[in-house]
Amino acid sequence: MVESAGDTADGYILTPTDTDIYTAVRAWLLSILPGSIRVVKGQTNRSAPPSGSFIAMTLIGRERIATNGTEYTDTQRIITEQVKRTMQLDLFGSTSGDMMQVVTALWRDFQASDYFRNSGGILSPLYTSSVRQLGFINGAKQYEDCWSVDLAFQTTQKISIPQQFADTLSIDLIEVDTTYPPQE
Repeated sequence: MVESAGDTADGYILTPTDTDIYTAVRAWLLSILPGSIRVVKGQTNRSAPPSGSFIAMTLIGRERIATNGTEYTDTQRIITEQVKRTMQLDLFGSTSGDMMQVVTALWRDFQASDYFRNSGGILSPLYTSSVRQLGFINGAKQYEDCWSVDLAFQTTQKISIPQQFADTLSIDLIEVDTTYPPQE
């Protein structure tokens, strides 16, 4: 399965993908924080953390919040599902507490809603968890500042399923009694 292309098994297509969501949130974070901050996907193997201040993003939850909707095109059925998603942000660096304050304040402001609506509308910010300071010890056994928060947002997930439809019918009339004489 190649998630970044939106492909799933048997020709089903899911949008937006996790990759789409990571890309959108990363772009928003880069638009509100200092240019020196790096924003990376969390839970990557064999990757050293960036030097300096950085944010690690990790999708951690999905919750259905409405009944499915269905629509049709000429070649597919599209199932629409409203989903509350949660992403954990871990912000590392000496000014991470201050930067996290900016993130949480703007997530709950029209700034974030306007940003996501104007850049494709794949998600709508809902709320944040309480900000927490984590005791992070680096590889040199030194404490580093790390602040964490969970961002909640809503997405409209769409699953496109290939489907055949009959768009033309040919009807032939036959005389039933002649073609299939009654048996007595």
